Amino acid sequence: MTDVLPPNYLGLALAGVTVSLIGWGSFTLPMKVKSVADANLDSMVFNMYMSIGVALSSLPILFFEPWAFTWWSTLGAALFAPGCLFCVLTVEWIGIAKGQAIWAGCVALQSFLCGLIGFQEYPVDMTLTIIGGLILLTGIGILAFVEVSPPEQSGESKPLKAEAGDYQPLEQPIKEIQPIKGLFGCVMIGLLCGSCMVPFRLSPMVPFQDGIHSVVYAVGFGLSLMVINIAVFALRALVSDMPDLHVNTCFLPGVASGALWNLGNIGCVYSCLPPLGLAVGYPLTQCCLLVAGLWGILVFGEIRGLKSVSTFFGGAAVVITGACLLGMYGKSE
Repeated sequence: MTDVLPPNYLGLALAGVTVSLIGWGSFTLPMKVKSVADANLDSMVFNMYMSIGVALSSLPILFFEPWAFTWWSTLGAALFAPGCLFCVLTVEWIGIAKGQAIWAGCVALQSFLCGLIGFQEYPVDMTLTIIGGLILLTGIGILAFVEVSPPEQSGESKPLKAEAGDYQPLEQPIKEIQPIKGLFGCVMIGLLCGSCMVPFRLSPMVPFQDGIHSVVYAVGFGLSLMVINIAVFALRALVSDMPDLHVNTCFLPGVASGALWNLGNIGCVYSCLPPLGLAVGYPLTQCCLLVAGLWGILVFGEIRGLKSVSTFFGGAAVVITGACLLGMYGKSE
């Protein structure tokens, strides 16, 4: 009797990895565009706009998959909503490059612990798993000491005196780098976003855990996320002053940020198809922190100087190595 081989989706899996790298590596970019920075937008407003982007970008899935919904997706969205808010805040506190590199390690570690404790996914190789965890923590520690440069002050000039031709810079408020808050934000992102896949694992096997068809989970997740964030914002508006929405200048960047994140999320689903599987595909998607690092360093100048840049990429490589070891040896077959 001939053994039936599992379907091979190598091309689709590699495409999923690529899409995930682009989406997850770039979703923080709209948070720092000039229109958002100049508006000094309230973080909850941007988070709400992001959730709209996640929901809208999920709807095209229904062209390929029939509608299906589970309340587990709502629970997953409820965990992700505050985690996403901490993403917005952490970018404000310590920037894209350092922030995303550290929280990617925290998410990978929490995801592993959820599988181990919640689903008894015992390691294939305990020694290599422990080594992977220690390497991951070491990488996070290295990144914690990377010095983030404050944004350069920019602005137009104005005359000192009307009758004189002398000019001085028009001062603009510069947000202070807040490393302690940033590290706290990364830990919270790890705890919340690293746990939001637990409801996915508890959802019905068909269709939500049915290989290529499991992407339909993202539709209910996205719609739930939008409803939750709008409801929370409405409740806040009832008990406190309404923040400026800056719809004309900040709505599209927020929606773009959410759509990019969701693109990475959908790509991650496909990256875990055979032959890559969860052990290889998911760790590969975590290389998105290198993409985010390039945006932060090259576009926004968050990390400057050969020493700081070298430390960042060294720490990022250590984090990726630890995440790969956890992915390959930290889960049972």
